[in-house]
Amino acid sequence: MCPTAGSSVAILGAGPSGLAACKAALEEGLRPSVFEQAAGVGGLWRGDSFGKVWKSLRTNLSKFTCSFSDFPWPEQAPDFPGSGEVQAYLEKYARQHDLLRYMRFQARVISVEPVEGGAGGWNVTWQEGASETKTERFDFVVVATGIFSEPCLDAVPGLGAFTGQVIHAASYREPSQFAGQRVLVVGAAFSGTDVAADLVGAAATVTVASRRPLWYIPRYISGRPADLVFYSRAKWEKGRHSTEEEANLLRHKFFLSIAGDLPEPLQTPNPDRGDLPFVAISDAFLDAARKKLVKVRPSEVVGFDGAAAIFACGSREEFDAVIVATGYRLSLPFFSSSTLQTMEFDSTDLLQPAILHSCILHPGLPGLAFVGIYRGPYFATMELQARYALGLFSGRLQQPTPEVFSAGLAEERQIRAKRPRPQFPHGDYVGMTDSLAKLVGVHPGEILANEAHPLHAKLCDGPLLPFHYRLVGFQSKAADAEAAIEECSKKYPLMSPL
Repeated sequence: MCPTAGSSVAILGAGPSGLAACKAALEEGLRPSVFEQAAGVGGLWRGDSFGKVWKSLRTNLSKFTCSFSDFPWPEQAPDFPGSGEVQAYLEKYARQHDLLRYMRFQARVISVEPVEGGAGGWNVTWQEGASETKTERFDFVVVATGIFSEPCLDAVPGLGAFTGQVIHAASYREPSQFAGQRVLVVGAAFSGTDVAADLVGAAATVTVASRRPLWYIPRYISGRPADLVFYSRAKWEKGRHSTEEEANLLRHKFFLSIAGDLPEPLQTPNPDRGDLPFVAISDAFLDAARKKLVKVRPSEVVGFDGAAAIFACGSREEFDAVIVATGYRLSLPFFSSSTLQTMEFDSTDLLQPAILHSCILHPGLPGLAFVGIYRGPYFATMELQARYALGLFSGRLQQPTPEVFSAGLAEERQIRAKRPRPQFPHGDYVGMTDSLAKLVGVHPGEILANEAHPLHAKLCDGPLLPFHYRLVGFQSKAADAEAAIEECSKKYPLMSPL
């Protein structure tokens, strides 16, 4: 259908992506309705059964990166907020922008189907509590349900034969759940390492099974948040012409300079062995491993026999509980098989489950967009995805040409086919985010091109921040954005590249 002001938009999910989409819809003059199965906003950051966080969890990216472009954290907030603080931030964002009036809480979406007869639009069917189902037609639909849909329990062979307690890390809340127990954590990436460290002092023993070498990076590097060190346009420009092999070698060298050799029996990633530079951010895990407070088994779990876990190296060990930290798979149960087939959906592919242009659109599914539905979404990127999708729906932005669509889908298929598989499908945070900003019309290109501009060095050599995308263009708030950039720069001044 032809985009018009005042068109209706159904937004599925009220986590960070859904909130960004709701606000973007309002900025474009559209009429949003947000469907959320929980009793409030927050998505995975909620502390109830709909959330996937534990009490002691902190963000692994700083507040300067985990921020909406026009809603910086208070200056007194910690650099790495806790899960409850992130939830409060999202609630405040929704109140500040008057988004709650568009929410339909405790509404479980059952189906999303294109309207028959070529009239355009989508029929959304949902259920509120135990009431009867309802169906309403919308001009457009945004799926913002998140990539962390369904915990992957079947990634651990023979788990059904284990006689002790089994949970996924998504259900972990606090160490007292496992007081005095022998706990095996399967998976040693982001969640697995933090959960293992959190259990120290409560569990009788904590063992981590790690099947692949990873670099373990602390939250602070040289006294500043790691994300403020990793991501800048100057670094991106310097490395963007490198081959993939050259880029991986540079990452290995960089991570080695930060982390050093890992304590045995953890294996230090080795490019000569073919190891990719996979990384996890954790402050406490390495210290716990060095002090033998966490036992590390650099071996894959291949099965269970009663209370015993069987490892690929042939050894066995008994446990009282297993916490599975092997990730999530994307679930889109409200779509028909025809819709899923169009986007080449594969729920078993944890890296690249759907083939979508810019992880947002498919030419065969007009009026449908996805926001934050890719592995490793950042606030700035998913907010720009929302601003782009809703700008297309309002008609303010131009639709991609068939050639652009074709090239975009081909790129996503190449990522799916890549072997060995990378840790993230879109690891180029700076390049991906700036590309979206150009499509939205909010890329600060003129500032970057003008070395005399007072913000030039901060935008070029400093960290990439969400506030960069409110300096110019549609719905810009230059004064507020400059103040947020200055706050970050004042606390963490520009430094020489590591």
